Amino acid sequence: MDGDGERIEATLALRRSGRGAVGRDRIRLLEELSRLGSIAAAAEAVGLSYKGAWEALNAVNNLLPRPVFAAQSGGRHGGGASLTAEGEALIRAFRLLEDRLERVADLLSAGSPGLDPPLLLSRIGLRTTAGNAIRGRIEALRPDGVNQAVTLRLNQTVTLTALVTADSAADLALTPGQEVTALIAASVVVLAPGPARPASSAANALPGRVARRDDGPVGSAVTIDLGEGKTLSALVTRAAAEELALAPGDPVWALVQAAHVVIAID
Repeated sequence: MDGDGERIEATLALRRSGRGAVGRDRIRLLEELSRLGSIAAAAEAVGLSYKGAWEALNAVNNLLPRPVFAAQSGGRHGGGASLTAEGEALIRAFRLLEDRLERVADLLSAGSPGLDPPLLLSRIGLRTTAGNAIRGRIEALRPDGVNQAVTLRLNQTVTLTALVTADSAADLALTPGQEVTALIAASVVVLAPGPARPASSAANALPGRVARRDDGPVGSAVTIDLGEGKTLSALVTRAAAEELALAPGDPVWALVQAAHVVIAID
């Protein structure tokens, strides 16, 4: 117990080879998906909307080297889903480490000498409002004196270019081969339907297929499957989504200006 009689709770953020964090809520969602065999049922079990569950699962896939689940077609009330071997291994590793971390929390709650738990706990739990956090490996750095163009390899066929200042690149010590996270606001992603690459001044034209489209009264959230478990979310007006006739399975291009891509390191 701490000085106020409250127990300190440990929160685990699981990483693998420097990849982004996966927390308890997403692990529980994976567990329910494994148990129930349905994304809709798993979402209901953990108190998420169907859309929220998809976004959480896609976020896990984006931050890990291989997909953690496989879904079968059938829509909101049909089809099914199951965990891959990687998903099952992720759950086992997380729960094992969580058990060890709980023992550390017990020591902190007891007031171990030389530690300041409130200060320690206040510095964890970084979150971001960016709609997309996609893991990639730096493939090339191209300086022009003032800026650096950073090319990230997202999967075998898709790359993403970010434009950062030379000072920022130096501060982050960016180097080829380094794994980083690209943060992209969903509101800056422009969509162009069709199989042919559209003419555009955007540095990035990412090919994919519409995985989901969720319509609201004014706006639409569109999830684009980039392949190999990577997805990208876009927020467009409902009118634009209807005019473009965006539907699951349709080929689409995601256009993103290089200056709109933010690079984050671990």
